[in-house]
Amino acid sequence: MEELDVNVSSSEAFGIAEKIVLLSFISAVILMAILGNLLVMVAVCRDRQLRKIKTNYFIVSLAFADLLVSVLVMPFGAMELVQDNWIYGEMFCLVRTSLDVLLTTASILHLCCISLDRYYAICCQPLVYRNKMTPLRIALMLGGCWIIPTFISFLPIMQGWNSIGIIDLIQQRQFNKASNSTYCIFMVNKPYAITCSVVAFYIPFLLMVLAYHRIYVTARAHARQIRLLQRAGNPAEPRQGHQEPRQDHQEPRQGHQEPRQGHQEPRQHPPDQHSTHRMKTETKAAKTLCIIMGCFCLCWAPFFVTNIVDPFINYTVPGKLWTAFLWLGYINSGLNPFLYAFLNKAFRRAFLIILCCGDERYRRPSILGQTVPCSTTTINGSTHVLRVNSWKC
Repeated sequence: MEELDVNVSSSEAFGIAEKIVLLSFISAVILMAILGNLLVMVAVCRDRQLRKIKTNYFIVSLAFADLLVSVLVMPFGAMELVQDNWIYGEMFCLVRTSLDVLLTTASILHLCCISLDRYYAICCQPLVYRNKMTPLRIALMLGGCWIIPTFISFLPIMQGWNSIGIIDLIQQRQFNKASNSTYCIFMVNKPYAITCSVVAFYIPFLLMVLAYHRIYVTARAHARQIRLLQRAGNPAEPRQGHQEPRQDHQEPRQGHQEPRQGHQEPRQHPPDQHSTHRMKTETKAAKTLCIIMGCFCLCWAPFFVTNIVDPFINYTVPGKLWTAFLWLGYINSGLNPFLYAFLNKAFRRAFLIILCCGDERYRRPSILGQTVPCSTTTINGSTHVLRVNSWKC
């Protein structure tokens, strides 16, 4: 995000070997981010089933934001870091810094919206989800993800609000007379540091924690129900364990007849299978989201904690530490597509179809196998199952 004095001074400059290793690593991160986010966008555009899922509108917009980070922000930061010099002028430095703040904040806000969408899908009834996540509301949320960051990026940076009270310190660090180098320094005063960090990280972080906590509680409750349903479907289980889930499904009489009349078991087993499949899907969706949440915290928390602390300790955080924390946040832009690829069957199948040039081995299960239950569920009115299957189908 904000590049708060991330450029090292001549005394902290990297050696030749360090620059080679650093350039190789940064190039791999940029390439991973570009290809991964492009793959996500193409997968949703080409796969009709993925386009039917509301959550994927947020995912495509997130991928677009991360793609812009990897194209418009990372390369210039990498060149300045390796060359230890900024050669593009003061105005482009402000534009590049504004884009940095805008796009990385937009990426974080998209992750927050995805967590809220999953909360309504998993923790609420299907009708509640349909009423909450209307097309108009989704459009407003997406618009907010892009408009809100402008109020902490282009507007204050171009007006110089972030540098009020520290202009002399910024000018001192912009030029290095010993090495005759110029740096694109972006330092912030205390009010801007607090405001920007709260809007860009701490509020979305709090909302994500609350949403994922509720999802986790719901997933644990469903896991207990799964065990009860599996115990009920096992004829070898005691009758007490068999009756309890039948009461949950309001079928106590059939539950007593099942051990004596074997021909009734096939009639009752499909509803149990459907409920068990739905709850297993929700549990896996919760685990997927928690992994994404963990990666998000690992990537961005160090930067934003330092972002608030640094102005209160007279800007004494070392430049190399700023560089490490900043690029750790950039890595999150390249990490999200790979989380989808490895943890989401629908995206993984779509990726394989694209990478294998439409190989029928991967296309057949996607079209004939998994998408039919999702469509059938939608026709029957259970949008909730379809939304959760966006992380599983």
